[in-house]
Amino acid sequence: MILLYAILAGLAIGHLRGGRLAALAEVRIAWLPLALGGLIVQLLLFSSPVATRIGEAGPPIYVASTLVVLAALLRNLALPGLRILALGAALNLVAILANGGAMPSSPDAWLLLDGVARVPAGEYTNSVLAGPGTPFALLGDIFVLPRPIPLANVFSIGDLLIAIGAVRFLVTGMRGAGSVRSGSLAAA
Repeated sequence: MILLYAILAGLAIGHLRGGRLAALAEVRIAWLPLALGGLIVQLLLFSSPVATRIGEAGPPIYVASTLVVLAALLRNLALPGLRILALGAALNLVAILANGGAMPSSPDAWLLLDGVARVPAGEYTNSVLAGPGTPFALLGDIFVLPRPIPLANVFSIGDLLIAIGAVRFLVTGMRGAGSVRSGSLAAA
């Protein structure tokens, strides 16, 4: 959920720096339908109607949708902020792949968030509790967006990089093509 805050921050900063929301329409993103499709699959995967029934199909669907989004990001590296965003997505994918399709989560982070050192149960989740010997645990969800902040959750260094990249993309994109190096707003 840190991404939602990044989007709001990017739009606000872009506006404060004289940018226009309409300028984002000038940004040409290659493979946009593919990226949106991958993100929609993830939204559906974690929605209650699907999450309660998905079972063992969840991890491969999650990995596949993440690969689709990463491929679209890599196709658009010339766009401002997307190198940082792609690096964050790649770091998350490394941790997820190394842990059987789930993001390792720090028990301490969950303890700070919910007062209990465990991943919430009951529906499909992309998280697994990290322990001794967990591969790439430091790339997992080790940070906390605490309560009472709305949408409080745990998040990773990859998520933080994704958020930073998204803010840069939005702020730069809102300034329009004239404020960016030639060609960096148009991915062929």
